[in-house]
Amino acid sequence: MSWINDKKVTVLADQVIYSGISFILTILIARNLSMDDFGNYSACVLITYLFISAVSAWTTQVFQVAGDITSKYISFIFWAQLLIMLLSIAILFIVNIFFPLISVYSAIYFGFGFVMYDFGRKILLTIDKTFACLVLDIIISILSIISFLIFKYHGSENMHELMLYFGWVYSISIFITLYHIKPFTFKKSAYIHYLKIHVTEGKWLFFTAIGQWWAGNLFVVASGVYLGAGALGALRLGQSLFGVLNVLLQTFENYVLPQSAIRMKEHQSTGIAYIKEMNGKLAFLFIPVLLMFFLFSSTIMTIAGGDEYMEYSYVLKGLSVLYIFIFLSQPLRFVLRSLQLNNHFFYAYFISLAFAISTSHFLISKFALSGVITGLIGSQLILITYWAFILQNKNITLWRSSTSY
Repeated sequence: MSWINDKKVTVLADQVIYSGISFILTILIARNLSMDDFGNYSACVLITYLFISAVSAWTTQVFQVAGDITSKYISFIFWAQLLIMLLSIAILFIVNIFFPLISVYSAIYFGFGFVMYDFGRKILLTIDKTFACLVLDIIISILSIISFLIFKYHGSENMHELMLYFGWVYSISIFITLYHIKPFTFKKSAYIHYLKIHVTEGKWLFFTAIGQWWAGNLFVVASGVYLGAGALGALRLGQSLFGVLNVLLQTFENYVLPQSAIRMKEHQSTGIAYIKEMNGKLAFLFIPVLLMFFLFSSTIMTIAGGDEYMEYSYVLKGLSVLYIFIFLSQPLRFVLRSLQLNNHFFYAYFISLAFAISTSHFLISKFALSGVITGLIGSQLILITYWAFILQNKNITLWRSSTSY
């Protein structure tokens, strides 16, 4: 089984499994929950992704480009992540005492497990344990399917029960991660050193994460206010289906970004050439999926949600165009991350958020969901333009065959 030692093969196999199961579960959940419950479930997932971005800004995002995979650093990252999560849960419980929410505990349990599962995947890919990550995803995928079948067997249609089922599955990933990374190297001086680095770099990444979430989701939130639950449900279903591509992009980033940073430290031109090469390879997976969504939008929307969603098939076509620009922005993001120009992520998303705030009312009130998609495309174009301008000022041009310094 020589393929086990081929990291590119294991990363690809891991992505196929992870994306495939995510796609299947999205369809099953949409089919088995009411439209309102599916919308609420999707909202919980969306908030969880915000939490992932916010927490990883202080932990894994800095670790990915540090070029340091020593046992003491890995130990620091694991315990820092766990401590942040436990503190966050304690704060949520305290807030819930004064502002009680219905079944908030199931959402917290689900969110904790999912965030730690995402953390485990990122750590294993960063330290180049690709086969271990593949095994982790196989185990979690199988258990997720089993949990959903048990949920279905009991005839439940309650969103909170479903999140409890998934929550225990994702929590198992913590023990699998522990087994593979063994974060038991403790050195106070090293921990203090790493803490200073993560506070310095993490603040930009953290504010970027918050700005990025609002820049990407302000139009989505506003669509629910202006257009009602039906349109919001259709948009969220479309975005959930495109979550398959989000997972592909994230996994690509988890593996390629650390490798890019290492090459960039050796020689900038080598790192940039590697980023361009890997983005070209990503296109062979990315573009066919986009074409499938665009050409078979009505069929996909009907299969995923039922006949009531067919009239919203144009949402998938619009999102397909949006993701072309997201794909084109990847090399820019990787170069900026590798050069640790994290402040420019914050500035770019701040400008994008300002655009969303100033245009959302007009676009959505005049053009409904088409206006939402237009706004999302406009926001992405702002990011691309700003990042390209910053790199151009540093004499880095990705779209030419050579780079001048």
